[in-house]
Amino acid sequence: MLLHLPSTIKLAWRLLKDRRVPFFGKLVFVLALAYVVWPLDLIPDFALPVLGQIDDVAILLAGLRFFMRQAPPEILEEHLAQIK
Repeated sequence: MLLHLPSTIKLAWRLLKDRRVPFFGKLVFVLALAYVVWPLDLIPDFALPVLGQIDDVAILLAGLRFFMRQAPPEILEEHLAQIK
């Protein structure tokens, strides 16, 4: 997964800038990003260090997955081809 991280970041950035991608998918992804940097968590990082970080990663991955699924497949493929 870490090997694909740079490509995933580039893809997410390109999809966020693309006007053809639905706004709601972008909104969910941005909210997931905001959750990760927001100081208040469902499971506080300081109280349960490992679980607190796992919930951040889980929400971020769920938001990213939802965002990618909201993008039309042809647009997703177009951006993937330009990244590689």
